Amino acid sequence: MRLRCLIVLLFGLCAVSVSASAVPMPEDGLTELVAQNGELDVTLQAAAGPIHIGDLTLPGASYNGHYAGPVLRVHPGDLLRVNLVNHLAEPTNIHFHGMRSSPLGNGDNMHLSVAPGGSFVYEIRVPEDQPPGVYWYHSHLHYKSEAQVMAGLTGTLIVDPPTPPASDQPAERLFVLKDMTFDDDIGNAEVDDDLHGIVQSINGTLMTREAMRTGETQLWRFTNQSANLPFHIALPGHTFRIVAEDGAATLIPRTTDVLDIMPAARVDVLVDAGAPGTYAVLSKGTLTGVGTGRQSDRTLGELVVSETDDAVTSKQPSTSTPRPAVPPRDLRFITPDATRSVVFTETSSFDPDKQKFFVNGATFDADRVDVRVPLGNIEEWTLRNDTDDLHVFHIHQLGFQIVEVNGNPMPFDGHVDTVRVPEHGDVKIRLAFTDPLIVGRFVFHCHVLRHEDHGMMAQIEVYDPSESWMKRFSLVYLHVWWWLHGVPWSQCGLATA
Repeated sequence: MRLRCLIVLLFGLCAVSVSASAVPMPEDGLTELVAQNGELDVTLQAAAGPIHIGDLTLPGASYNGHYAGPVLRVHPGDLLRVNLVNHLAEPTNIHFHGMRSSPLGNGDNMHLSVAPGGSFVYEIRVPEDQPPGVYWYHSHLHYKSEAQVMAGLTGTLIVDPPTPPASDQPAERLFVLKDMTFDDDIGNAEVDDDLHGIVQSINGTLMTREAMRTGETQLWRFTNQSANLPFHIALPGHTFRIVAEDGAATLIPRTTDVLDIMPAARVDVLVDAGAPGTYAVLSKGTLTGVGTGRQSDRTLGELVVSETDDAVTSKQPSTSTPRPAVPPRDLRFITPDATRSVVFTETSSFDPDKQKFFVNGATFDADRVDVRVPLGNIEEWTLRNDTDDLHVFHIHQLGFQIVEVNGNPMPFDGHVDTVRVPEHGDVKIRLAFTDPLIVGRFVFHCHVLRHEDHGMMAQIEVYDPSESWMKRFSLVYLHVWWWLHGVPWSQCGLATA
């Protein structure tokens, strides 16, 4: 019998020291670490141990003993310094999802691997033009991403605006969405039967509780930190006004009854409280209960709306997500410097562990560069899903603009860093490789992490053509100088230049 991910996890993660395993796990709430005087210097201790979610105790892992993950709050221009200490029995690392950071050295370098018992200090200088919004950090070690993320090795990263929000801004609520998925009988009747093999949580709890007053508006910020699955969130009696996606403010007003939040995606919404009463926060399409009590939607929390009083009335602003220092650029009317195709395919197999997933017919190889892009290029990529499976495209170091879905033009609504590619359909995006900060090698992949771990990832290298030309010129100049000064050709290094 096989468990999805968590039994796979046990061979490495749970073989940790007693002191690391015994880190106390808060049963509710989030812990925030806030930048002061332009810096946030934190230590994240990755350790395996029992995870307490409501009345459930499950094997898992966490940063600093918090299953929901410490919330890191920074501002544009701040220096984020993260000392990752690995108490696991297997390697790990961290990716700062959505952040515009160098992929080299101790930046957002997913090629790094921190050995068991080791540590590493990441330094991320938040760009001045990083859009204020919700981002996240998570383990991204190839072949181990799914298991470590599902175990709990994720957390939220919020970039706050450089100036305090206006006094009429609504109250802010953060919803960290996570799940643990089991394929087979784990000997826990509640998980096996009532929860049908999937444990979903908000902020590390099985039942979140929120409060509002009639007439009040709140900003609800959702981050899907699931390894593989989307969340479909509904609040009967209310609608969601979308004001930001993937950390960046949207430009077109949109209202919806159900938030379809893909793996790794974030969405900010404004919620206007309805009539007094208690309303369920639902995960749509997720089985719960048995027998006559079985339901197709699961309750993850509740909102209690009470009568209005003068102290909590809101001016109901049309948006509460601050605009970035540099507005996003509409790339639709620019002639692209290059066009490329990214095709997701997979093998069919009755054994999921033997299934392979491909980008343009190849599985991931860290020693191979699949795409080389000169700095300054603006490109159009066509993403195609040639399967019946869910695939979510993500690229590190930069965002992109969606310009078409299945041939239908999309209006300009800012930039995102994840997009679902429809089954047997395609999405056209435009990417501006114009920031010198991103020079180096990084990856793009499907953010269904089981797919990524089984091959659906590729490596891109952004290079500076002027730097390459200068290097070549310098080498030629030196070789000529050496030759003119009588240095033998065999010592000029021409054969290895």
